[in-house]
Parts: sequence; structure tokens; C-alpha cells
Amino acid sequence: AELPSPMPWPFRRPPPPPPPADPAVEIAPVLVAILCCWCIPLLLYLAAAARRGLARALVVEALGSFAFKLFVHAAIVGSAWCALGGDATAAVVQATVWLLIVLLAFPSGAFLNSAITLAACAAGKLAQSDAVLYIGAQFAGSAVAVEAIRALAPLDLHGAIGPPPPAEGSYSSAILHEALFAGANCLLALNSSALGTGTPLKVATIVILLIRIGGACMDPSAAFAGALFAGRYTDLVEVYCVGAALGAIAAGTLSR
Repeated sequence: AELPSPMPWPFRRPPPPPPPADPAVEIAPVLVAILCCWCIPLLLYLAAAARRGLARALVVEALGSFAFKLFVHAAIVGSAWCALGGDATAAVVQATVWLLIVLLAFPSGAFLNSAITLAACAAGKLAQSDAVLYIGAQFAGSAVAVEAIRALAPLDLHGAIGPPPPAEGSYSSAILHEALFAGANCLLALNSSALGTGTPLKVATIVILLIRIGGACMDPSAAFAGALFAGRYTDLVEVYCVGAALGAIAAGTLSR
């Protein structure tokens, strides 16, 4: 018996579309290649930098950023576990940030904030090559912190952590909003010595006031940590990185 001839093209059922490619799978080889290309020069640079104390500073930045983000996100998860409302959660997180500024940031002497690091570079207080390594250490410490939270926190509480929402309105207004408050925070950090006695307490209090008034993130590494945990990178570069960088550069230029 003859096999039936296939149906003419207009009446055939189209083949199913291929499954969407996983962006992480596509970008993984590129990241591996970049890491391999930069691995040897970076190790040589760090070996030379160890003689002038840069390696120790990078360790302090990484560990300090890890501790800062770990405690802040633990406060968020703990508030969700206690079923606190939005205002109570905000109060707990802000109190945690205040304590970390006083008890961790000032005693360690570390920046622990990518925007402030960039502002210090723009002000001529930090070499450009060192600033890149500082920011890398801050992002690495932040990433390890949220991965530790992911491993330790109950699965049903993971939804409490995510990237901070940008200001309402257009992209330009959100970027301007982030730039203004990040710039104010950087100006405060670069000129904190002018506050006199009780500087850590004064700086921590002003930072909390900036958070309460503006609700801005003011730290790209913190925004990255929340985005990494939730897997949502919307507005990360456009608002949190570009906006904070513009404010940081402006603050550093004014502080020269």
C-alpha cells in the first residue's frame, strides 16, 4: 500500500518553537573567558599590591560588605518570620543599618559602599585601579552574604528579599532621584570629619534620615545583592548603578 502523501505546506501544523535559551547558560562561557583572561594579571597585581597593604584593605572591604549585607538581609528575613508590618520591618532594618554604621563601618575604616568608593576616587583620595578592586570586593562580599541567607533562611521567607523599587515616574526621574540621594550620602561620607565629636553617631543618624526621606538605595552593591537573591535585574544598571555613579562622581568632584 502506498503511504499517504504529506499534506501541502499551508495545511501543515508548524513545528513547535524551540525552548527559550537560558540567559545564564549563554553568558556563562563569556564570564569564564573574561575571568581566565584577567586571572593572571589580577594575581600579579594583587601580589604587588600586598606590599603596600592593598590586599589587606580588599579583605576588609569584602568581609565588611559580607557582614553588612548579611545582617541587613537577616533583619529583613527575621521581620518577615515575625510577620511584622511594613513600617515595623523598615524600622528594624534601619536600626540595623544604624548599628552597622556605628559598630562596623567606622571601626573598620572600610567604605563598604560602592558609590562612596567611586566618590573617593573622584575626589582624588583613592587610585582608580584600587577603586575598581575595592568595588569588586564589595560586590563579591555582598553576593556571598545573600547566598548565605539563601542557604539558611526558610524557603517560604525568600520572597521578602529583592531589589529595592526605584522612584515612581520615568527612568530619568528615577535616575535623578537615586543620583541626588547617593550624592548626598557620598558628600556626608567624604566630609564626615567636619561633624566633630560623635561623628559615627551623627553620620549614622543622617544616613537613616536620607533613607527615610528618599527611600533611595544609595549603594549599587546593595542593589546587586537584592537583585541576585531574587533573580530580578530590572533597573539594576539603569537606576541603581548609573544613578548612584552620577551622584558619587558629582560628590567626589565637589569634595576635591
